[in-house]
Amino acid sequence: MRAPAPFDLDLVVRSHGWYDLPPWTWDPARRVLARPLRLSGGRVAAVEVAPRGDGLALRTVAEGPLSAAEAAEVRSQVRTCLSLDEDLGPFRALVEGLSGRPEAPALRRALGRGAGRLLRSPTVFEDAAKTLCTTNCSWAMTRTLVGRLVAELGRESPLGSRTFPSAEEMAERPERFYRDRIRAGYRSPFLRALARRVASGEVDLEGLRDRSLPFEEVERRIRDLSGFGPYATEHLLRLLGRYQGLALDSWSRKKLARLRGRRGQPSDRTLARWFEPWKEWAGLAMWLEITEDWRQDSPAWP
Repeated sequence: MRAPAPFDLDLVVRSHGWYDLPPWTWDPARRVLARPLRLSGGRVAAVEVAPRGDGLALRTVAEGPLSAAEAAEVRSQVRTCLSLDEDLGPFRALVEGLSGRPEAPALRRALGRGAGRLLRSPTVFEDAAKTLCTTNCSWAMTRTLVGRLVAELGRESPLGSRTFPSAEEMAERPERFYRDRIRAGYRSPFLRALARRVASGEVDLEGLRDRSLPFEEVERRIRDLSGFGPYATEHLLRLLGRYQGLALDSWSRKKLARLRGRRGQPSDRTLARWFEPWKEWAGLAMWLEITEDWRQDSPAWP
């Protein structure tokens, strides 16, 4: 499977915390990324991705051989997950054009090593549900919530791993299930509402991947989802390749203040002004700057 150059699977996988959440698994020693995938025909396949030469090797396990259409669907889902179809050319040109900016050296190093592509889920629904599980809680709690969703509602793959639940599977459960079994707290009605609106067809999350949609329209549709305030909206936008927002949380605010040598915490308006020159790439520029230490020989990944 071809990959754009330069490309580093490790940097894409560890571009943010999704690789640490089920149903993803990452073996850094073998450099193998794995997860089960739902196929449109109803089957579940387990897929492993590893570097091979200038591209990627895929290993897929299913009950019975895959049809040509199913094999193509696996490749398409993997391309989506690794952001392989995203064109970073305009961002590279902007980095060169703004070489005098304080964050430009970090961005040039990141792009030169093959960073800049973010790990995504096969579906926007999974990204949206996981985003809800990141709001107002620690990363340990996020892992617990997502782990319970997968364990309780996921379908088993041929290798024993379980899928992330579909909108239909989540919509069947009452709100008390999310409160009592998932222990999602205030997120419980939001998770159920998201699943019900997607399962019923009222909301077309996959349609948000359409690059012809204006940014403002995509942003409006996400903000219309229950539980999606400014942070959650911009976080999901980032996973859709729409980087106009910074998706600021307490960790990123503190990290930016420290990197820029500020004693106090700058306002969000000030932080937005810092990255305004990056235009529609502002959120990616910010993210690559604050995660530069994750790309060192001894990554500072928490």
